[in-house]
Amino acid sequence: MIFNFIQRRTSVRTFMEKPLAKSDLTNINNILAKVNNEKGPNGNKIKFLLLDTTPNGDGSIVGTYGFIRNAQAYIAGTIPNDKKALEDYGYLLEKIVIKLVEEGLGSCWLGGTFKRDDFIEPLALSNEQIIPAVLPIGYPVVIRRNAERVMRFIIKADKRMMWTEIFFNKNFDNGLTSGDLHEDNSVLLSAFESVRLGPSASNKQPWRLVLDKENKQVHFYLDEDQKYNGNKMGFSMQRLDIGIAMYHFQSVADENGFTGNWNNQIPDISIPKSNYKYVKTFSW
Repeated sequence: MIFNFIQRRTSVRTFMEKPLAKSDLTNINNILAKVNNEKGPNGNKIKFLLLDTTPNGDGSIVGTYGFIRNAQAYIAGTIPNDKKALEDYGYLLEKIVIKLVEEGLGSCWLGGTFKRDDFIEPLALSNEQIIPAVLPIGYPVVIRRNAERVMRFIIKADKRMMWTEIFFNKNFDNGLTSGDLHEDNSVLLSAFESVRLGPSASNKQPWRLVLDKENKQVHFYLDEDQKYNGNKMGFSMQRLDIGIAMYHFQSVADENGFTGNWNNQIPDISIPKSNYKYVKTFSW
């Protein structure tokens, strides 16, 4: 089940010094071929490429400022600098991440900690496009190195917010608890929990979901950090995070019979903070 793979997913920054087997390379390319032919919730298709660790062809390792060690390959794509394209990039690349977990491969989202210049040539980047994130991949080591453990401690990588902090019932005045979803809504319970378990930049967990059970809808909002989405990167990185959350929710819901679709049905509810941005509604 997809939920089990979402539970198993963790950010891997240190990999074995072991080249990817031909069978795994074949599986990865098959995953990319399938995902590249699909659309995100906003209708965008994105071409993701599998790149080796020397994409410039000069023997140099892709610059990751020491955050990644022994990556055997990278997955990356390009998109216009557009919020909806960013959401779809997050959605589709996370789908690849979960498929890699199924294959026993490790990966890690890299948004602000890699040298984009190393990817310009292999991705044929144009002036109108950006590389919002890349995915180093390989075989995970059993024991993390000290630097990785320290980083995870600093960003509190394993800590997740309470349900009532990020999920709401009907409006933002009522926090949603797991107990609010009875046994007949166990699928929704797993779908919401899969969002809570999702990765996000600096583990800020910026997703905010409002359940309207009567109308069979879940409204997705972004708790946008203006400083985090400032001018340094040149794009709204947290839109990737909300795309990841959207994939987690839909994949778990769809697999368990809550087949739904995405639309823009902005609910008539009061927004508690000016930085809460409506993103999308999932209806089933």
